[in-house]
Amino acid sequence: MFHRTVYGSLSTLVVVVLGASAIQCSSSSRDGYEAPPAPDAAPQQQLISPVDAAAEADVADGIDQECTGENKQIYVLTLDPDAIYRFDPASLTFSLVGKLDCPYRNPFSMAIDRRGYAWVLFGGHLVNVRLSDLQCKEVVLNNAPAKFGFFGMGFSKDDSSTGESLFVHKTDLFRIVPTTRDVSLVGRTSSTLGTAELTGTGDGKLFGYSPLNGVIARFDKTTGASLETYRTSAVNGGAWAFAHWGGDFWIFLKPLDKSTSTVYRYSPTTDETTIAIEDTGLAIFGAGSSTCAPFKPVN
Repeated sequence: MFHRTVYGSLSTLVVVVLGASAIQCSSSSRDGYEAPPAPDAAPQQQLISPVDAAAEADVADGIDQECTGENKQIYVLTLDPDAIYRFDPASLTFSLVGKLDCPYRNPFSMAIDRRGYAWVLFGGHLVNVRLSDLQCKEVVLNNAPAKFGFFGMGFSKDDSSTGESLFVHKTDLFRIVPTTRDVSLVGRTSSTLGTAELTGTGDGKLFGYSPLNGVIARFDKTTGASLETYRTSAVNGGAWAFAHWGGDFWIFLKPLDKSTSTVYRYSPTTDETTIAIEDTGLAIFGAGSSTCAPFKPVN
């Protein structure tokens, strides 16, 4: 059972220009977050290797299929234990996918691609996690800025093709081509959002959210400029995550004085913020929905 609270509609959209600030992840941003010390040695239970052309060959051979039924929902990433859950917005239920056994700990952010992979940020390490078996492979980025560190991320459908791109926010907006792992600068996102988490849609839109002021902004994917903004009632989180599904934004916010996260639903149509689940029982540090997820209201 969940408790639902409706906050007053805010009709005035807030003009946002994305400004300089240290980063987080779309999936989970945390002000004042300090990276855990690097382990002395990677655990031996599971070795990881960089994702390379062999992985792409698997995709070409049809081993990884796009847009399965389960890949159309939202996935969330929890801390202690490090685990991935599937969240069904229609029934407001979580189901455990599994606990992560990657050589790194304390996940920071997550995005989901169309092939059923979670892209998880552990400190300065970006890892692919196949959702079917939770196998981990480290991603080696090309031309990434020095000390890329922590960032927010989310996939958005490409405008001119059937593909998609991974966008990263760290003061500036960057684009990563999933097949080549090439990183390119999109532009400065000057606004008061501070550390922003990202989510994208199957119709090619890209959004960023910050709990500092509850603002959601839609970004121009070629310049980083803000095209439209919304203000939600989801503010002041010690950990936050962000995803789009069914025409609404789903925000997972863990207040600094609580150990578990609350689920907020923001409707751009009605300009209302609703508490969908007051206490999830989970400490959610990342979230993602693939570009296979519905981007229009679901009846």
